[in-house]
Amino acid sequence: MASPSAASSSALLVPGPIAFAAIYALDSGARALTATVIPLQAYSLYKEFATQNADSYVGTTYSAVAMISFFGTFLTPFVIHRLGRNATYVIGILCCMIGMTGLATSTIPGLGLGMLGRALSGVIGSVCLILFIVDFIPRANLVRSETLRLFTSCIAWGFGPVIGVELYERYGIAAPAAISIAVHFGLILYFRRLKLAKPSVESTPPPRNPLTMIWRFASQKRLRLSWLIVFGRSAWWSMFFTYPALYLQDHGIDESWAGWLVGVGNLLLGLSPLVRMVAQRLGIRRPIIGAFWCGGALTIGLVLFYDRPVVFCLLLLLAATFIVTLDSLGNIPFMRFARPRELPQLATVFRTYVDTAEFIPSAIYAVLLTMFDFRAVFVFAGLLALMVGVAATWLPRRL
Repeated sequence: MASPSAASSSALLVPGPIAFAAIYALDSGARALTATVIPLQAYSLYKEFATQNADSYVGTTYSAVAMISFFGTFLTPFVIHRLGRNATYVIGILCCMIGMTGLATSTIPGLGLGMLGRALSGVIGSVCLILFIVDFIPRANLVRSETLRLFTSCIAWGFGPVIGVELYERYGIAAPAAISIAVHFGLILYFRRLKLAKPSVESTPPPRNPLTMIWRFASQKRLRLSWLIVFGRSAWWSMFFTYPALYLQDHGIDESWAGWLVGVGNLLLGLSPLVRMVAQRLGIRRPIIGAFWCGGALTIGLVLFYDRPVVFCLLLLLAATFIVTLDSLGNIPFMRFARPRELPQLATVFRTYVDTAEFIPSAIYAVLLTMFDFRAVFVFAGLLALMVGVAATWLPRRL
């Protein structure tokens, strides 16, 4: 009988839950290193010429990058059809590596390149990974696969922002960018070692016109609801990765606090096995609804402690504890509702939630911050979560 360690090692080399969890963990590690560094760097660069409105410029930049990435999403099926999923996934990783090279220049154009490369990498990588998971993971095992994927990435997302900010403070932006490139290079080597052979380029269905894909997706009520759920989740996390760091910097708190705040928030992903146990007992509907309502209410409650950073951070982490539930369960409605033969096209439309959840709230934040302070951001994020929680009550009771 093979030992557990030998079995785990062999599972890493075979397409399945463990291998996909490892891919996600490596990608998460590379991306987490710059997750908190990028808004700090952007705030610092913009303050050099726009002292009063630097926070608004940060929001505008995030919104513009996300909008470009949104339209880039619809090119992914065409690239997959032309080159195959394996090559497309590698291209996505290379986009982030190129972006990190630009980020290392510590200039505003380099910042834009870094943010765009990172965003496009996320677009391509998540679409391909959804397709890989559906190809190799039976539907009955999706809850186990998704919670395992989140659990293995929690260390990367937990310590990545802390390490990234520490490197940024000591050596400048080039240090976290360089390590991110190195980790992604290792991911390319591991991914190629897996040799994911199916489906071939020839068997990939020809992509439909983007407008046709959007209409097909939007015409299905359950797919609209599955998109709204992950949109709400992603909008909250995009706020968490950017504005608490700016809030702390605005209050004169050391930048390392921002790294630890984001890091500890992401370590909460380690709760995913507990989420799986709850979902197996209650289904996924009630945990999703409860997570939105509790997380949204706590986020709004942050404004009561705006001038007490320690309490503010603790309350924000409590809200993150509920939102983590959505990371484990939020993608499952789409995977169960989508018809397998339409998945390549529908996954592309579904993936637009990431960019939409970035550029729509960021644009609203940019406007709000011209009139109010950061409290407006947290109130809006909390209200959005509450509203999506109400919409989630339309999920089938037996889901």
